[in-house]
This record gives sequence, structure tokens and C-alpha cells, in this order.
Amino acid sequence: MTAHTIDSRALGVLSDTHGSLPAWESALSLFYKTDAVLHAGDVLYHGPRNTIPQGYTPSDLADAINSYKGTILIAKGNCDSEVDQMVLHPLLASYVSIWWNGRKILMMHGDNFPLFRQMALDSNVDLAISGHTHIASVVRERGTIFLNPGSTTIPKGKDPAGAALVNEKEIRILTLEGRILHSEKW
Repeated sequence: MTAHTIDSRALGVLSDTHGSLPAWESALSLFYKTDAVLHAGDVLYHGPRNTIPQGYTPSDLADAINSYKGTILIAKGNCDSEVDQMVLHPLLASYVSIWWNGRKILMMHGDNFPLFRQMALDSNVDLAISGHTHIASVVRERGTIFLNPGSTTIPKGKDPAGAALVNEKEIRILTLEGRILHSEKW
């Protein structure tokens, strides 16, 4: 099954694009008829510890994000800077908190995961989204599902580059080609 069969009540989730326009475009192709795109940070810069990703054109990626017609919410990553905010129209927020379909969602980049975890559990959120590690995972702790969609550009776990789709029934982490890597029912 591909992302295009997901119903229209969905969220697209990605992280760690690190300046790669092709990675952004591949992830967006998965997000057919989504209510919003949630980006867990590290948007434009590749960072000093990472290799330069394929398709690294931060200014082109900034233009693509700025011209995106739907809703996009971004959590500021450890590689995101004030200069990035100057060229991006969406706010790079320290954290993002939303209600979606009666569910509470919290998103932070995840570079301080103990703080993020505690905030999510203390706030009884349904879904806690982070990036940073470049390792895709879906983990349930108490009533909270912790989702890391992995990296669209520089995956560091066993999984290839990917992104996630969240609909009313399940959370799926997908390759950028649309193959399901992980899924978790709500």
C-alpha cells in the first residue's frame, strides 16, 4: 500500500531535511491530501558532523517551503539558526503543540530528549514527535506514542531515509518511495 491510499484526514511528518530539496519533494509526494505538514527541525543546514546530503541547496529548499500552499509547522532543530528563520516564512518554534482530531500532539526537535519526554508525559499528550537522532522509531510509553520519522536525508539507523504519515487509525513510517517500515495503531 502506498501513501496515496491514506484517507484525507492525515498529517505528514518529517525531520532532518538538512537543506535537501529532493528529500523535501520526495516526502511531500507521500503527503497526499494531508491536513498539515509537521517538520521536527534541522531544516536547511547540514551541520558540521554530517556529510553534505544529496541535493543540498538550502536556498531552493527555503523557497519551496515558503511557497508551500498548505499548513506547515516547524520545530527548531539544533542546526537551525536565526539566519534560517530570516529566510523561512514559517516560524521555527522551540516546540509545537496542537490538537488534531481530538488528540494532543507535541513536537520538539529532540536534542534534549529527557526534557521532551518529561514534557510529553506530564502533559499527557497522545503523540510526541521528535527528530534529531535520524533513527526512525515508534514507541508507546504509558498513553503517549513517541514518533521519530527518521531523517529524509541522512538516516543513521537500519532504515533508509523516510517520513511518516499519521491518520485517525494508525501511524506509519515510510520510505521516501512509500514502502511501510513501521506502523502503530492508535
